[in-house]
Amino acid sequence: METPILQIQQLNKVFSLAQEKCAVINNITLSFSQSGFVLISGKSGSGKSTLLNLIAGIIKPTTGHVVFEGRPVGEMAEKHICAYRNRKIGYIFQHYNLFDKQSALFNVILPLLIDGRGIDKAYEMGRILMREYGMEELANQEVGKLSGGEKQRIAVLRAVISNPSLVLADEPTGALDRQNAIKTMEMLQEISKQKIVIVVSHDVDLAKNYASRHIILHNGAIAFDSLFNEIKQ
Repeated sequence: METPILQIQQLNKVFSLAQEKCAVINNITLSFSQSGFVLISGKSGSGKSTLLNLIAGIIKPTTGHVVFEGRPVGEMAEKHICAYRNRKIGYIFQHYNLFDKQSALFNVILPLLIDGRGIDKAYEMGRILMREYGMEELANQEVGKLSGGEKQRIAVLRAVISNPSLVLADEPTGALDRQNAIKTMEMLQEISKQKIVIVVSHDVDLAKNYASRHIILHNGAIAFDSLFNEIKQ
């Protein structure tokens, strides 16, 4: 049996709001294999984005553990958390979080530069990746002048340039039209053949066409967790 790359063990997250405590994640236990496309859905406020932030180590659990490659993320020192986020995780945001005044290629290679890679090697790797996904014609264009769909695909490439083991995507198609949403999902599906991709989405009808597993959260707890009959290829 394949060893899970990511395990979530009796995870709870409680936020303090004024004089009250609000439980956002309630006793979640999950495991994820080395590859595959996992869809997480649920109503607003069900804990989807909080769960992604716990996995990424952006926030720490109240109780329980997020264990990545055998190491509890919440117990890592801050410098190790930063390395974990930059080297092991690719994070895709709904609103891109790109530098609009910089070129598409610069935005793609930014994680490599943060990690201390040589600039010539970083640019070479970025060009190769953009060529692989048929986006080399955008390399030198200013990101602020690109369409929403192009920006999101640049954000996807930025998330995978460091060859992370885990890709997290928070509503990656939420700001896109249907055609660009499909293109983004197709990219994520292709990436999921080599690594685990976890996507939070309200667009269940679209995402289910690409996912191999579907998890539904309700009030911070798992309401549904099932593999699809056929792994999408």
